Amino acid sequence: MHSDTPFSRPVRLATLTVAGVIAWRLAILAFASPNLSFDEAQYWAWAQNFQLGYYSKPPMVAWAIAGTTALCGDGEGCVKLSSVLAHLLTAGLLFLLGRDLWNARVGAWAMVAWATLPAVSLSSMLISTDPFLLTCWTGALWCLVRGRARPERVSRWWLGFGLFLGLGLLSKYAMAFFLASLALWLIWDREARPLWKSRGLWAGIGLGLAVYAPNLVWNALNGFVSYEHTKDNANLGGTLFHPDKMAEFVFGQFAVFGPILMVALVMALVAGFRSRAGSTERLLVSFAAPVFLVMTVESLLSRANANWTAPAFVAGVLLAVAWLAGRRAAWLWVSLALNLAAMGGLYHFETIRPLLGERAAKIDPMRRVRGWELVGERLSAILAAHPGARLLGDERKILASLVYYVRPHPFDFAKWNPEGRVRDHYDQTSSLAAGEPLMIYVTQNPEPPQDVIRRFDRAEHIDTIRDHIDLGARGRPLLVWRLTGFRGY
Repeated sequence: MHSDTPFSRPVRLATLTVAGVIAWRLAILAFASPNLSFDEAQYWAWAQNFQLGYYSKPPMVAWAIAGTTALCGDGEGCVKLSSVLAHLLTAGLLFLLGRDLWNARVGAWAMVAWATLPAVSLSSMLISTDPFLLTCWTGALWCLVRGRARPERVSRWWLGFGLFLGLGLLSKYAMAFFLASLALWLIWDREARPLWKSRGLWAGIGLGLAVYAPNLVWNALNGFVSYEHTKDNANLGGTLFHPDKMAEFVFGQFAVFGPILMVALVMALVAGFRSRAGSTERLLVSFAAPVFLVMTVESLLSRANANWTAPAFVAGVLLAVAWLAGRRAAWLWVSLALNLAAMGGLYHFETIRPLLGERAAKIDPMRRVRGWELVGERLSAILAAHPGARLLGDERKILASLVYYVRPHPFDFAKWNPEGRVRDHYDQTSSLAAGEPLMIYVTQNPEPPQDVIRRFDRAEHIDTIRDHIDLGARGRPLLVWRLTGFRGY
């Protein structure tokens, strides 16, 4: 480990830059927050009922939303607020990691690089499981670095390691990659192998599993539904060769990590596998390369979203920044300028929309969420005109958005499910019994839904809503039906 002046000029500049970026994001959430996507709306709905687990995810994202909305209300900005705060904490932890592994200058650049990554700029405007996973991953890695100096003692660093590990598993099951990377490092790096016998390490792992245990119990009581969903996400049941999807995935890594930093990371990974690489490089390669490799193979065999490599970004930022700082430091400034420009384009897309012409609708990063508040107003008026009516939907995506944007929130919704299968949270938590007197059914099916109509005494199409369809005609209209006298499935 190396030390450096804690308040040197690079550290002060980095701190001011990150503070400015965070203030920028908080201002957007306060005054011009994007609408919620259907996933975000679903997480908000989860937050209305404290549980130790939910259908498709562990509970941290719902707990975080419950915390921020208790402070400032249920507006979109408050729902998303914890993402900004989590990324700020991750940036601070990366500074500490970079300082301890190299010096304060590398730590300062790692902090700035993280705060301005294109993926982080987008993630900060969303609420998802990733920000909390990444904070815990970074915290666990830092505590591991600090704890290895005294492996024989169960110090506060090993307890911190265990706490971050457990909270990471409560955030996203991808935290399990951390243990796989840890094992690889202990096998590969001769200097690290004594940690196999460390009381501190095993105490930390035991604490982490104990912190996570409540979600394991919840899954056991609910048919291990979250684990089943995670397995289904791998989607390995079809054709197992998709080079086009792999190419798209690899290109996506350059987009979400930034082209300059991604090139530097590739070079740093190559250097890290050489025999003369130091212990620090082997540590960070162990916590980056396996995730990239597994997800690249996944993209070839099935599919993989660009953000699925997010845990690798933690060690990746440190490797890329350290590699550039020692060879081509000027490119760090170029990367920062590009990332800030991308951030401005993302956050103020409406300002530059006129310059893009007809292409604007296709590349609008928020095109899928625009207009849902107008849909909510339309449907709120329809439900108000039908006192006692119950909202009915046939798609998770539609129901999630409507439950949030309709006022008052229709928490007594039902999902159309004649097969009785549990495929999502709404199948799991809603039911529909014969004798329902009045329902307002919302569907994207353009044809008369005969399977639904024949099970009611009377069905009438009463409205078609297009407010959520942007200028590029993305999406499908919502058809609204009034149904009376449910006869049962």
